[in-house]
Amino acid sequence: MKSLKIGLVALGLLTTTLTIAQDNETGKKQKCENKFAKLDANADDKISKDEFIAAKEAAEAKREEKLANRRPVNTDKKFSKLDTNTDGKIDKAEFEQARKDKAEKYPDRPEKDGSKHFAKMDTDNDGAVTKDELNAYKEAVRAKREEKQANRKPVDPEKKFQKLDANEDGSIDKIELENACKMKGDRKKGNGKAVK
Repeated sequence: MKSLKIGLVALGLLTTTLTIAQDNETGKKQKCENKFAKLDANADDKISKDEFIAAKEAAEAKREEKLANRRPVNTDKKFSKLDTNTDGKIDKAEFEQARKDKAEKYPDRPEKDGSKHFAKMDTDNDGAVTKDELNAYKEAVRAKREEKQANRKPVDPEKKFQKLDANEDGSIDKIELENACKMKGDRKKGNGKAVK
């Protein structure tokens, strides 16, 4: 009887794991299909070189505009919002509650484990983040973002198009884009090399 219960629990865990993996793959496929639809401006089921380059240039312009208009984080305001018990520090419970609140506000965003994030801010490892620690962390993030931006290699849309156009017919079809999406996912997992 005990082994039957263990078997049922294992079967339940396996089913849950497979369902989550399937949902994740479905989400990735949908994201890729949405990307294809966005790039295929004239809806002819293929992405021409002109469509691809125009979309990439528009995306780059939008990214640069977003960076130029980025407001600096008001750390005093952020700290006050996170320090719900007003004791002058953000403890782990306050931080986790803020993450849960944000997840509820933005349900489409994937939920992440905040323990590493909290540990990076809590530089003295006392289990709480002070205003000085938060300021230092935000400044380090800003500096890292600026460094990354300064060292960013510009993407050559023509080269990228050529890499994605695997059959070299002058357009990217759904299968070619799906393959690129899969390769990108594999690269993020460390399983392969993908087109940047």
